[in-house]
Amino acid sequence: MRQLENFFRTVSNGFGAVSLVFLMFLMLGTTLDAAARGIWGRPISGVFELAELSMVLVVFLGLGWTMLDNAHIRVTLLVERMPPWAARIAETLSWGFAALLLLVLAVPSTQDAAHSFAIREFRWGYIEFPIWWAKIVLAVGLWFGFLQLAFHMLYVAVRGLPRAPARASDPAGTDACAPIEP
Repeated sequence: MRQLENFFRTVSNGFGAVSLVFLMFLMLGTTLDAAARGIWGRPISGVFELAELSMVLVVFLGLGWTMLDNAHIRVTLLVERMPPWAARIAETLSWGFAALLLLVLAVPSTQDAAHSFAIREFRWGYIEFPIWWAKIVLAVGLWFGFLQLAFHMLYVAVRGLPRAPARASDPAGTDACAPIEP
């Protein structure tokens, strides 16, 4: 189990670093593009096209980091009031359905990425911009997310909820998720 956790952590950190590069481009590229439009009256070629792709890549490559921090947006009002055995079942099912959703997205995304790569798909804008690589990265991110959520579902089913890391605003960890005992 530790080896899988280390694998997911390593890959999530790698994907997260790539996601940060695209996020920095979004911030800097969009700022420079807006300045160029204001100063010279025309945009910087290719920034708009790459910004479109960057938004998708920031989201789907950043999913792993969100999972590592257990920071997905969740409503736990009912689960917190359930008996431990029922809460464990509810959590297992919810993570399973989340994994299934990513699987439903990953399969057609993979097919589209394979087709896009085969025809070397590009998008016309100010410049001819290849998008096949972004579709491949999107599919890989979805598959990784599916595997990560499926693993987490199994983890919760077998061991209960992992303890969330203490936040800076809560050094004692009083609002962190406590593990569910069988």
